[in-house]
Amino acid sequence: MVISSTPIQPSVAAVLVNWNGWRECIECLDTLLAQDYVSLQVFVVDNGSNDGSCRHLSSWLNSPQADPGWRPLPNVRRITGLAPGEPVGHRLLESTDAPAPPPDGCRVTLIRAADNRGFAAGCNLGVALAGLERFDYFWFLNPDTAVARDALGALIERAAAGNGIGMVGSTLLYYSNPNVIEALGGARLDVSNGSTRHIGAGQPADSAPLDGVEVEAQLAYVVGASMLVPREFIREVGPMSEQYFLYYEEIDWAIRARGRYRPAYAPRSRVFHKSGANSSKVVPTRSAHFYYRSRLLFVSIHLPQRIGAARRSLVWDLLRHLRHRRWGHVRALGRILAGLE
Repeated sequence: MVISSTPIQPSVAAVLVNWNGWRECIECLDTLLAQDYVSLQVFVVDNGSNDGSCRHLSSWLNSPQADPGWRPLPNVRRITGLAPGEPVGHRLLESTDAPAPPPDGCRVTLIRAADNRGFAAGCNLGVALAGLERFDYFWFLNPDTAVARDALGALIERAAAGNGIGMVGSTLLYYSNPNVIEALGGARLDVSNGSTRHIGAGQPADSAPLDGVEVEAQLAYVVGASMLVPREFIREVGPMSEQYFLYYEEIDWAIRARGRYRPAYAPRSRVFHKSGANSSKVVPTRSAHFYYRSRLLFVSIHLPQRIGAARRSLVWDLLRHLRHRRWGHVRALGRILAGLE
């Protein structure tokens, strides 16, 4: 009798939440499906898109083709480079369907939600239809990313290295400038006013540490652009809070898990992120009101004694945006501070 020496990999469900971004999502899938990691199922939640995202994604999965606009990235492999045009097994579920195991040969599940209830709600729907008990880990990944071929393997290795690890983050690099760090795993929290700051932001990529110990000592939470969590974390802490439409859902999750789980960082897991490449210090204008609203909501729940300081900090932000003539941010902040949002 021949006994295989190949270790059994923990099963992973990658959950992507898409909203009117099928072009970016296709590139993410092109790199995600070429991971070295075998025991992976992909679940794409389409959050009420009105651009035909599910149709475009399904069409591409039937005949994957590379886009000439995609940039070459270090250690990133693509299925279109391995077997261009070869169909990828997939299925389509509605948000009201019951969870069911993917049929043989199915690698991607498209989940169509009737409307957009935010990032946390999309993630929770993905977990629910994947089936919490069917997977050992869930990898929450932004659809506007491209992932290195060993990104998931490095996350799993760190997650399995110690007891009490509840969230594991990647080295996030800018897609448009892969030599610059967006975040080393996650961010610090300023408990005086609820503001956060990405660890390592703006530093050269080659300055990323080989060992994550020093970074982990500073981590308040893991950035949701690439966040791996074990099944037990979701079972014990509960799902992401859907009170946050966008932003602060990750740190809320981390705070709720304190005393049971801690955040961790996998330096060798590299993910290239398109969003925010122009500036790591300014929230995109179209998302500004969600960011400021979520920040005040987070402080009111977890740091209620600092709500006055948080509001004063937002006044300073308003003045800074006014000076730079960022009128979208000024309007959003004005409405938030006036209690209109």
